[in-house]
Amino acid sequence: MSSVDIQLHTALARAVAGVPHHELRGRVAALSHRYRTEQVDDTAPAIRDALDALAYAVVRMPATFRALHAVLSMARRHVDSPFTTHLDFGGGTGSAAWAAAWLWPAIRTEIVERQPAAIRLGKQLAAGNFPSSWRWTSADLRDWTRSAPVEPVDVLTIGYVLNELAADGRHDLIHTAARSATTIVVVEPGTPSGHRRTLDARELLIEQGFTIAAPCPHHGPCPVDWCHFAARLARTELHRVMKDGTRNYEDEKFAYVVATRCPVRSAAARVLTRPIRRKGQVVLDLCTAAGTAERVVVPKSSPSYRTARGASWGDESPPIRR
Repeated sequence: MSSVDIQLHTALARAVAGVPHHELRGRVAALSHRYRTEQVDDTAPAIRDALDALAYAVVRMPATFRALHAVLSMARRHVDSPFTTHLDFGGGTGSAAWAAAWLWPAIRTEIVERQPAAIRLGKQLAAGNFPSSWRWTSADLRDWTRSAPVEPVDVLTIGYVLNELAADGRHDLIHTAARSATTIVVVEPGTPSGHRRTLDARELLIEQGFTIAAPCPHHGPCPVDWCHFAARLARTELHRVMKDGTRNYEDEKFAYVVATRCPVRSAAARVLTRPIRRKGQVVLDLCTAAGTAERVVVPKSSPSYRTARGASWGDESPPIRR
């Protein structure tokens, strides 16, 4: 567990101190059902009051932080530009802000969130951990699309938001993002429908003149039916109790796209699934710069074998010599 994970878990533990666990567990169950079934109702938000905000933060914030950190790390790797300003659409309790601040300590962040309870808890969790200069803006994104910021920011995050909006709202939000930032990061749950929403956002951003930086090493149609990745995070005792879990870790599955108007350091290929390591060979499923999905078997005799052995799901893959 990294130091920032420890900071987050410590802040969450302080926030739940004195809150009856049975009350929190009831809200956790309702939120978990909503996210598992991917209910879309932008008129009835998932977070309605302080207890909802706390339940969300305990069971979802560590996972969304890990996913957003992984994707923003990809933005840092593949976008050839410094990031000094950050706008977060639908930021909830601040997962994307935590991830951005951990990668770029001096970055200036504005978080747009419509639920006052989420903003209050977000400020409480950040206190003492990150700069008080974070700007929290209380606004409904459906209204925000009609009054986008005039000065564009370096990076804009839309994390786990499109799944909360109807199709027209998603379309408007992506167009607003395209007017507001030079680099846009979209993250969705790693489900087939999350993948489709990400592809829709990808297509709209390409139409707006953006270059895809990650995960795709090309601009053509997606060659697979379902592209998603995973970030592993440690579970605390509180997390296990709230989710009735037994393992001391969980894998957060997510789909994403990073699009930019800046120069791009393109990947040669992307590892689409967990590598299969057999005796004397490694099997890699790759998305290539040609826009194809290929299964590559790298034998031990290959000069690329050592590289293939060290590859992980979601990594950039160098050219493979067999």
